[in-house]
Amino acid sequence: MGMTDLQFKSYLKQLIRALEAAESKESKEEILAELAKLKQDLQEAMIG
Repeated sequence: MGMTDLQFKSYLKQLIRALEAAESKESKEEILAELAKLKQDLQEAMIG
């Protein structure tokens, strides 16, 4: 079963917020940690 347009837009907004959170970090390590968390969330979304 696929997403509706509204669900997909909401998903994209969450993804953008996660990228903005990474962007706001000061150090490279903090940025990489945020990106790793985002990657894990996306992988979990693909599985479940």
